[in-house]
Amino acid sequence: MGEQEFDKLLDSMPRIAEAINAFTSEEVQRQAFEALVGSLNIPSASIIGSSQGSATANGNGSAVAAIPGETLAENIQGTEDDEPTGEPNVAERKRRKVKPKRNWTAVKDIGFRPEGKTSFKDFIEAKQPTTIDQKGLLAVYYFEQILELEEIGVGHVMAAYKEAVWRNPSNPENALQATSSRHHWLDTSNMRVIKTTQRGRDFVDHDMPAKKK
Repeated sequence: MGEQEFDKLLDSMPRIAEAINAFTSEEVQRQAFEALVGSLNIPSASIIGSSQGSATANGNGSAVAAIPGETLAENIQGTEDDEPTGEPNVAERKRRKVKPKRNWTAVKDIGFRPEGKTSFKDFIEAKQPTTIDQKGLLAVYYFEQILELEEIGVGHVMAAYKEAVWRNPSNPENALQATSSRHHWLDTSNMRVIKTTQRGRDFVDHDMPAKKK
């Protein structure tokens, strides 16, 4: 599997895992997995090789992504050595499920006080965000429009939270996706390259800070 195919698979894997875990039959899960991977134009047979080639394998043969501020872990209950005894019950089926999750950390070495440009603290002081959606939007806007970064990930947003001394959301990735879903201020279709939308930029430029009534 090429690096581009691996990246596509990695981005889609959380949704694939959620979809196949909805089934209890291992055979149906296998067929669903092959169908979903096939829809990405990636041969399912090539996935095993990719975990040993394009990326570093963790102890369980799954690939670990090299994204700034991100590590990919697996929440696995039970082991491959577990021997089933008869038809698995509900508890056993849940134990065997594998749910990839990302553990995000703040990206380091970001200059929040760029020479000749507005510092991040001055920027948020001027815009006065009051909600988690507005904070996430301002962070992405600052990196994109002021620092002019081409790739903005969840780790960058967490670094902005740290700089502003804001409390981190419990699930930063989900918080940004929720902002996108609720307000359409962000494009989170690729969590490695989060972008503001025109609606988001207009909100920052014209509606922040909120006008006093």
